[in-house]
Amino acid sequence: MDPGENRKSEHGQIFTLLAILIPMLIVFAGFGIDLGLAYDTKTTLSKAVDAAALAAMKNINLGTGSLPNCSLTSGAGTIGLETFDLNYPASLGTVPTPSICFSLDSSNNTIVTVSATATINTFFLRALSILPGVTTNYNSLSVGASATAQRNPLIMALVTDISYSMENNGGDNALGPAVEAFLDNFNPGSTPTEPNNSDTIDYVSLVTFGTSASVNVPMSSPFQSKIDDAVDASPLSGFWAGGVINYTNSQAGLLDGQTQIADQDALVTSGENVVKVLVFFTDGWPNIQEDTLTCPAATKGGATTTKKLYYCGCDPGDESLGLCTASQGKFFDPATCNTGSNTNDSCSAPTSGCGSSSNIAQLPQNFPDQQTDSTEPLVFTTGDTSNFNIEYCGGTTPASGVSLSSDAMYRTVQVSTNPTTGLLSQGVYVYAIGMGSAITGQPAAEEFLREVANDPNASTYNASLPVGAAEFAPCDTAAECPTDVENAFAIIWSKIALRLTK
Repeated sequence: MDPGENRKSEHGQIFTLLAILIPMLIVFAGFGIDLGLAYDTKTTLSKAVDAAALAAMKNINLGTGSLPNCSLTSGAGTIGLETFDLNYPASLGTVPTPSICFSLDSSNNTIVTVSATATINTFFLRALSILPGVTTNYNSLSVGASATAQRNPLIMALVTDISYSMENNGGDNALGPAVEAFLDNFNPGSTPTEPNNSDTIDYVSLVTFGTSASVNVPMSSPFQSKIDDAVDASPLSGFWAGGVINYTNSQAGLLDGQTQIADQDALVTSGENVVKVLVFFTDGWPNIQEDTLTCPAATKGGATTTKKLYYCGCDPGDESLGLCTASQGKFFDPATCNTGSNTNDSCSAPTSGCGSSSNIAQLPQNFPDQQTDSTEPLVFTTGDTSNFNIEYCGGTTPASGVSLSSDAMYRTVQVSTNPTTGLLSQGVYVYAIGMGSAITGQPAAEEFLREVANDPNASTYNASLPVGAAEFAPCDTAAECPTDVENAFAIIWSKIALRLTK
């Protein structure tokens, strides 16, 4: 055979193979395009139902209708639908309508399930429909996705500052309405004037602190009406009655809040996934702490005496506002503190014995500094003049002019961060709100609140512990304070809601 003819034969075979393979390659490429589109649609649909489930659960306080049901018109259902539509682009074709269903699990926790099915038109798979023997219509494909979110029960302590400075910076008018609005988030359809008090899943307590701390509302469920009544919006009733000058015993407030959470947590059924939260609100630096102090002998040859005392009296925040005097040491007898429900938290100095004398030489001379683990002086001497030293409160020592760190502040932080006894070690999420010029814009005070909350911006942040947050309400003017404080509480609510929803 002529070699040229052989080559022509081979060319003919190649053209035949190409005629067969090229359509097959086009079909397979088409399959890849259609299946890739299906995969992208599935991914987008999954993200949309996830977002809708979380949004519906986060806004469960807006209402679900009677459970169980599938509702797109309830408050939470509407938010879920709107969120789904925002996350499913119209460029993928007709936006499907999801199913949003609410129910209760065996522990009476609310569950929302969102599911949706999207239909996509194929470009190449439809060619299979014309093949002999193929009875299935491949002109379109359906892909589905679903997501479930659960509303975990909450154990929460609200720990709020009612110190004297709150009367002077707008805090007395701002705190009540802000707390009431914050609690409204837990109750579907409630308003500050008409709370429906329907939340029987969560437990909440109210602790207030000034010179001492009070449990104004023990851990309760339902809780809204009780706390609304306690946190009255009027500065002339409740906490600020009588114009009592309260200091800031933040440590005592946090300890009472911690006890409230721990006692309720002990009652939780094994396996129930509760979220534990403490919300800490303050407008100043800690400036009161408690120890058993020793007083020198009142007479020559006499014996020293001891007494458990609240003591301190000033702090750098007070100094920045010009509220401190040359002698700022204060001593209070814890047994005299008025710590009943919704009181003004008044405390008195000892009437006799250690801490009662007007003679500085017969008052406590030293205190145990927990931050330095040493004994520190309570008095300083300049020339022939002796006076109380406020350096343990973190203020500027008049004798030296050196700004020192605060033992009262350190003790407060330890209630949260101590590795064995602290709130964080017990799985409690701490959220802090700092109000007013004594805190906002002051790096040391802002850092203090961030450390209490284990805020990611704190210098001591520990990612392995519950992560909280510190928010700030500047209250540049008293008129702005209600809005600033309510906004801070609203931000904290959004963070708590994310913790409750999974």
